[in-house]
Amino acid sequence: MKTSQYLILVFTLLISGSIFSQTTTSNTFSTGGLGNNNGFPPAQTQQKKTNQKGGLDDSTKVIYGPTSSRYFLEEDVFNNRKKLYTIDTLLKGFHNYSPILQRNNTQVDLGILGSASRPLFYQAPDQLGTRIGYDAYTFYAIEPKDVKYYNTRSPYSDIYYVTGGQGQDILNFDFNRNVDSLWNVGLTLHRITSTKPLVGGTTTSTIPNAIGHWEFMLHSNYQSKNKKYSIMGYLNRFDHNVIDEGGVARNGVPYDSLLLYDDNNAILTAANSRDTWNNVHIYHEYAGYKAFQIFQTLDFESRKTQFVDKGYSTSLTNKFYNMSYLKSPTTTDTLYNGFSATTFQHKSGIKGFYRGFNYRLHFRQRILNYTNLLNNEKLSRSENFLGIWLNQYLKDSTRFFAEGEYHVGSGYRLNAELRGKWLNFGGTFFRNVPTLAQQYMYNSSYRWPNDTIKQANQLNNLQVLSFYANGTLKIKNFVFSPFASFQTIDNYIYFDQKALIQQSTGSPIAIFKAGGTVGFQSGKFTNTNNIYWAYTKSSDLIRMPAVTINSRLALDILYAKVLYIQAGLELYYKSGYYGDAYMPATQQFYLQDNQYLNSNFQADIFADMRINRVRVFFKLSHANHRLLGSRGYYIAPGYAGVGRTFGFGVRWLLFD
Repeated sequence: MKTSQYLILVFTLLISGSIFSQTTTSNTFSTGGLGNNNGFPPAQTQQKKTNQKGGLDDSTKVIYGPTSSRYFLEEDVFNNRKKLYTIDTLLKGFHNYSPILQRNNTQVDLGILGSASRPLFYQAPDQLGTRIGYDAYTFYAIEPKDVKYYNTRSPYSDIYYVTGGQGQDILNFDFNRNVDSLWNVGLTLHRITSTKPLVGGTTTSTIPNAIGHWEFMLHSNYQSKNKKYSIMGYLNRFDHNVIDEGGVARNGVPYDSLLLYDDNNAILTAANSRDTWNNVHIYHEYAGYKAFQIFQTLDFESRKTQFVDKGYSTSLTNKFYNMSYLKSPTTTDTLYNGFSATTFQHKSGIKGFYRGFNYRLHFRQRILNYTNLLNNEKLSRSENFLGIWLNQYLKDSTRFFAEGEYHVGSGYRLNAELRGKWLNFGGTFFRNVPTLAQQYMYNSSYRWPNDTIKQANQLNNLQVLSFYANGTLKIKNFVFSPFASFQTIDNYIYFDQKALIQQSTGSPIAIFKAGGTVGFQSGKFTNTNNIYWAYTKSSDLIRMPAVTINSRLALDILYAKVLYIQAGLELYYKSGYYGDAYMPATQQFYLQDNQYLNSNFQADIFADMRINRVRVFFKLSHANHRLLGSRGYYIAPGYAGVGRTFGFGVRWLLFD
């Protein structure tokens, strides 16, 4: 879309929003701080006139808005905390369309929107049982805990469009409506595209998309008239397509020198990946009594993941792949890796609450069927779990909870936490089986354990012990939210410098993390700083930047009493380290010693605007690119971060 078209679209949306507001209500914005209120009127009845008998005529109508269409989360229902949330209409952070920035840079990708991603800091698995282990693109999927189940009083639509430079585009569409007062339905559509960053001599008009992402979800919820029975669920389709580039082709040129050029070539020239799945999720419960309720979740997923490199012989010549685990190396010109899997899971149990005490007991069963698409090897597993959850609210609003789950014959997870008014602290002990990707791999370049899937790697179970503390302290205009954590890891499973599976032995790995948020607000000026510090003695196995800082300076402006503006500057700093490289053939990140990722500093300029039910942002990302001696930076080995780009986005809420 051209710049002139952007401006026409913005002007049309702003004018139409203004006209719409004038025909619906005269109280467009509520009072209060600019960054703290939703800026929309509550649902209300507007009376135009009455007849001579004092009755209302047919010109009476109902005005709907963000406070009349609310949603709830399954987790709150599950934990007997039935809470309705209002629709987010704040300006703060609206310009951060990238999921990486939305998570305060605690995630890292390959430089463009939709590329393979991993946590910046070590994260232990949060679920027991055998996981497939292909997670490079699950970061872009809608998580079950984030599905919003609406309780609308009118049809509600949410249209969101972003174009962020480098061909990075996002289109989200949500539609929700009430069938009746007890039954609501909705659908969600997500679309992500990004063009190839390593284009060689390709002309601008012929650059293909490196990322093509679709996600479609249909969801619904229903509650009986007596409010004792509730059911909610969704059907989800995820389809993620990637042209894999393998990083920049050096051809004897130093990595830093390549940052000066905009027409670099990729190592892989004929490789692509596709990750697709369909899943169905249902949660229902019968709350006959507060102290005794019955619940159940049902999940079914079918998944297919594939990778193909049709220039395999050339990639072998360039030493991109490793053939150490092959018994008899092949000379085929195509590398193929893929699997299909189906998973069925049910979780059934009882729960209840009485005078501040909550409890939950459950039995979970998971059935996994896995097939390697290259040699048609099959694996079936059935796993059983027992769980308990206890929660106690004290008189001073202090909350203590403890939970545990036992994977029969294999592992367990224990967690306890005390949440007070100023301080929270807790601990977790986790023991779990390796993923299937760690136990078994079979393709033209990577194979372990060299035989059939029935003789999968005999890896020891991973064990993680962690302690953490965090709190919040407010002093006048300042807010401090510090945190600290300590982890020990036994039997750590990783991929070495050849992208081959390994497991640590000897003493446990220890990781220290600390930091927090420091915020300040005075009048129309706000400043927020997020600081992370990380350290481990085992930096040869787990590599993280020592210091990461995110800072935002913003100024609130009200123009002509109808246009809200929040403009400012965001600064990002990350210290240097040997970041993990990415192997698309196995969809895994692995250790590397060839490229040190230098520390980098990035400055973004933004302006978020809102008029009535339309929000718009303009953003200049990496404004300091190639200024004052800055060449740019590598976000991952072989993958440069996006340079200076201009982004634009609009979000329009409709309530009828």
